[in-house]
Parts: sequence; C-alpha cells; structure tokens
Amino acid sequence: MKILVAGGGTGGHIAPIIAVLEKLKAKDKEAKILYVGSKKGLESKIIPKMDIDFVSIDTGKFRRYHKNKLINIVNPKTVTLNARDLLGAVRGVRDSLSILKKFKPESIFIKGGYVSLPVGIAAKILGYPFCIHESDTVPGLSNRILSRWAKVILVSYPKDFYEEYFDMEKVFYTGTPVRKDLLSGDKGRGLETFSFDKDIPTILVLGGSQGSKAINSVVKGSLEDLLYKYQVIHVTGELDFDNIEYLRSKLPKEMQKRYKVYDFLSAELKDAYAACDLVIARAGNNVLTEMAALKKPSILVPLPSSTGGHQFKNAQIFSREGAAYLMEESKFDRRTLLNQVDYLFEHKEELKYMSEKVNKFYKDDSTDLIVKKIIEIKIDREKDARKKKPKKDALSGQGKIKE
Repeated sequence: MKILVAGGGTGGHIAPIIAVLEKLKAKDKEAKILYVGSKKGLESKIIPKMDIDFVSIDTGKFRRYHKNKLINIVNPKTVTLNARDLLGAVRGVRDSLSILKKFKPESIFIKGGYVSLPVGIAAKILGYPFCIHESDTVPGLSNRILSRWAKVILVSYPKDFYEEYFDMEKVFYTGTPVRKDLLSGDKGRGLETFSFDKDIPTILVLGGSQGSKAINSVVKGSLEDLLYKYQVIHVTGELDFDNIEYLRSKLPKEMQKRYKVYDFLSAELKDAYAACDLVIARAGNNVLTEMAALKKPSILVPLPSSTGGHQFKNAQIFSREGAAYLMEESKFDRRTLLNQVDYLFEHKEELKYMSEKVNKFYKDDSTDLIVKKIIEIKIDREKDARKKKPKKDALSGQGKIKE
C-alpha cells in the first residue's frame, strides 16, 4: 500500500501523525509511506529518524494577528509576509503536483496546518481522494478550505461541535491519537529520573512545542512560593530555557533539587506525566488529549492569539465539564496561580474529580479508527476503478463474423 501523509509545522500536528504512522507500519510492514512536510518545521527533524521517506515543499502561512478580518488584510505588519507566503504556497502546490504524479499514492492523509494546504489542492487537481483530520473545536483555515474536497473529515470532538464548519455526511468522530510510548510512563521511574521526593506534590509546566512566555514569566515570579511546597518540572521551550536555567542556578540548593528545567522533553515526557499530580499548560488539542489519556488534572492558560480563538474554546469545553481549570492569560498572574494551586492540593477530591472527568475526552481507539479510514480510501478507489473500467467487447478476439 502506498500512503502519502502531509502535515506538520508544530508538535501539535506532528505527535498525532506519529501515532498514525506507527500503526500503519505495524499493520502493513510492506507499506510505502511518504511524508510531505515543511522545510523548517519539526517534522523535518523527527520523521526521517522514523525511517520514513520525507520530502519538503514550499509553504505559506496566512497571518491573522487581529480579530478584525479587514485589518488582517491591510495591516502593514502582515501584508508583506502574507504576500511572500502566498508565493510560497503557490510553489508548494507546484511541488505537490510533482510529488503526487511521481509517487502515485493509493491513499492520502492530511493532518492540517499550512503545510497541508498545497498538498490538498494538488490532490484535488489530480483527482486523488483524501481524508483530513481536525484537532481543534474551531477548524484551521487549511482544513476549512480542504473540507470542501475531502472524501472524509475526521474530528477530535463529537460531531455537533463542527456543524457550522463541515458537511456532516463526511464527518467521523475519531478523537486524536496519542503516541503509544506516552502511555507507558511510570510514576516511580519518573520520580527517580527527576530525583524527586514521593511525598511532595509534583507540578508539570508545559508551554507547548514552542514554549510560552506568559506561563514561563508567571512561573518564574512564583518560584520560591511554589518550591516551598511543591516539586516542579518546567518545560520552557527553546527561547526561555537559558534564562530560566540561569535563574534556577541562583536558587538555594534545596530549591534547585525541587526544580527541574528543560527546553524540550522527548523520551522522558511519559515519566514526567506519570510523576506529576497537576499540569499547567496551554490548551492546544495535543496536550489536552495527552492529559485526557493519562487522567491528568490541569490549569489551562489558552493562547489568546491562537487562530480563531481555538485554544480558548478548547479550554472552555474542558472547563465546563469539570475536567480542567481555565485561566485567561490577561488574569493569569502570581497571585491567581498560587491561590489556585494551593486550593487544588488542599482539596484532593477536586484533583480526583478532574482526573475522572478529563478521561472522558479520550478515545482509546482513535488511532485504529483513523487508520481504518485511510485504508478505506484505498479500497473505495479500487472499487471505483473497477466500475469505470470499460467492459470487454463480447466478440473481441473471436475473429471476423462471417457474412
């Protein structure tokens, strides 16, 4: 089976794709998989290490820094960048057409994001059916466009969240895949890895694949109060890492033992999750799905500038169900953070309740459902090809009919 997969740019898109790729390879060891991604995205570093063929294309990202659509179009800050990236997207379609003609995939899976749009457009031009997957409650621009031509639309939340965006006849609720290794964390091993005390509550701070200055800043300002009572694993992202690591080095030795700082966690992330009692994070769908799978209570600080406000709406859904606490970034400060953390650890029944509620957002068969749909596209194509094949003339090969 020949499968083309497209998507990437951020860890939120890549992590679910990895789970799907692993399942596809396990299901068909002879499958030929080609991953199409961006030149500078995380996928260009991660996918080749999985022994999967990777090819990059030019891409373009439509920047929307303002809620007003007109201002987004005429804003000098974005006009030049959007014009440049429009040309990049056009080149991306050209590149994608060439890739599709050469690879001739039997099925195409598109995760979403600006990397995916050129591939989807090229697939439409050449008549290749494809399926898309939408992670958030508010679909991104690329998936909104591609949904018009997609054969199947896979979504992370129940279908009724998407009624205003998609054709419901094409929508299937699959949830979001979680990498298999992330489910194998061990609390004891995690506490040992981070040299933590089993009797002290542990907090995991995540800012997303690119880090969060807002969360990092508030945590920095709250450090001594937090470390007086708790242990903290802080994943800062690349930009803030050096500064926060330096700050850690200036803390008293006893506090340094309770505070571990990383720019990025890969293999250790599963044990960091297992070791922690509470997560402080943004509200991208990827981290929400991970917390749902692992039954982790959380304080969510959604990114205000996320496209379409999707992080805020994701967090609202979890908050309304009692699965997480929602804090708007504009109100997120040292005092509110410390008060909320202290309240939760003083009321352990709240943490337990959140753990139970958040797990309801996890579909443990998500990866299987998505892989099934990818394979069904191949089967449907074969059926269509047989229907379109011209019937052989009944008299062909029997010589001339005698007069």
